[in-house]
Amino acid sequence: MKITKKLSFILFLALLIWGIQALYLLQRNTSTPKEITSKAQRERMRIVADYKNKERGLIKEYERKKYQATGKTVYDRIFNEPSQSIIELIQKITKESIPNNWHVEVKVEEFTHFILIICLPHNAQRVPVTTITSYLSPLLKYCSSYLTDVAVFDRTHKAYLFFDKDTLQNLKNAKTLTPKLIESITQQGKSFTRFNSVTLQCENHESHLFLPVEVGGYGGLVSCYMLFDTGASITTVSKDVAIRTGYENLVTAPQKSFNTANGWMSCPIVSRVVNIGGFRKEIEVAVNQNDELSLLGMNYFKGMEYIVDFQNSCIYIWEK
Repeated sequence: MKITKKLSFILFLALLIWGIQALYLLQRNTSTPKEITSKAQRERMRIVADYKNKERGLIKEYERKKYQATGKTVYDRIFNEPSQSIIELIQKITKESIPNNWHVEVKVEEFTHFILIICLPHNAQRVPVTTITSYLSPLLKYCSSYLTDVAVFDRTHKAYLFFDKDTLQNLKNAKTLTPKLIESITQQGKSFTRFNSVTLQCENHESHLFLPVEVGGYGGLVSCYMLFDTGASITTVSKDVAIRTGYENLVTAPQKSFNTANGWMSCPIVSRVVNIGGFRKEIEVAVNQNDELSLLGMNYFKGMEYIVDFQNSCIYIWEK
């Protein structure tokens, strides 16, 4: 009997130990996946953090060294561009240096004579020599071995400053301009008339030249083509152009009569700004109410000279 009780107690104790161990193992097995997941997440976050740090380091290194191949300044990068001509090089560096609304052109003579043409916009006053030379500074640094002359034209397309090769070399070497050098640049500009004319490319229809023209007024700005007519004393615009560029009452506007190929015609007279190739003039224009034809008459060319080149369908125009 006593033996049976002892065996029962031992069995109960064994079962109790086994149960405790089973509960421990169950709890351990339950927490292990959470620990593995948490550890994996921590490791992933560490890897991501290391990657971000390396990425930031690479970006800083790139920003520090990215100019080594092409140069630190925009002028260096332009100068080191592959597969560009000397003309493109001069134009790009000049455009980067001067105001955006100025026009730049490069003329080439005898293959190695590069002339830079800088044209001020129609609404700009003449810019002083000292300001122009400050714009030329980067150009001389990178292009002085190619560039032989620089001509600056005012809003009427007349040259008023001219820098020859010797002058450009003096500018490159000198920190300040002497009065004698400024006088030389100005005097040479007055005598440099080779490119004073503007070439107006025309449309040729049945031996008649049509010029691209801008007509402006208080009502707006219209681009159109005008027939170049040396026999017309006054410039004529169509009724549509007149209405889109102004607010006049064409019925009560002053009238003038003209003898045309179709007989006498009476037209309202209004004032408009006519822009051709950068030459802007406010002139009287007649309004053609019979058809859509616009004519460029001789009143526009007052104080100007022109040469007509029918073979190349263009007109060369300049101020006297």
